[in-house]
Amino acid sequence: MTDSWRGYHLIGGNPTLDLVNTVSWRLDPARTFDRLTAPGFLSLWLTRTDLAHLTDDETAVIDPLSELRETVYRLLTAPVPADVARFGASVAAARGLAVAEPAMPLRWTVPINRIDDVVPALTLIADDFLRSPDAALVRQCAGAGCGWLFLDRTRNHSRQWCSSQDCGNRERARRHYRKAHPARG
Repeated sequence: MTDSWRGYHLIGGNPTLDLVNTVSWRLDPARTFDRLTAPGFLSLWLTRTDLAHLTDDETAVIDPLSELRETVYRLLTAPVPADVARFGASVAAARGLAVAEPAMPLRWTVPINRIDDVVPALTLIADDFLRSPDAALVRQCAGAGCGWLFLDRTRNHSRQWCSSQDCGNRERARRHYRKAHPARG
């Protein structure tokens, strides 16, 4: 189990972005790693994001959850009408299962009590996020091959990397090497 978490951090700033970031090295086909396919990863992810504590067999929801994740990724990076329609149909289906607490403002959710609740619950979480002002703050990591998404809450919206210690450090090391070894760089 620990191998599927090695190199993965909840840095997105929202569960929707953390779900999208379950694909590591998305922009480097030789290194791409889909963590959702790792046994037990989803249950641990749900626990670490404080969404649920399940021990059910997760294999039945991996494909639909991967589909949701990829649709949301495309909506955030390069939306097309087909993805908007696909996501709209998912939201409509999820709303049929939703309940709201009797408090204002009303917030419709699908409580995650069993593994089958995961996709509709995350669909509504993604819908809330995509309709929020935070969606305009989403940036994609500038690290070579990374592709992770994050909320850029810096004052001048200049954040470049998913993590300063990870992709940012690699880029700084590359720049230093090119500066120190101009003939090789």
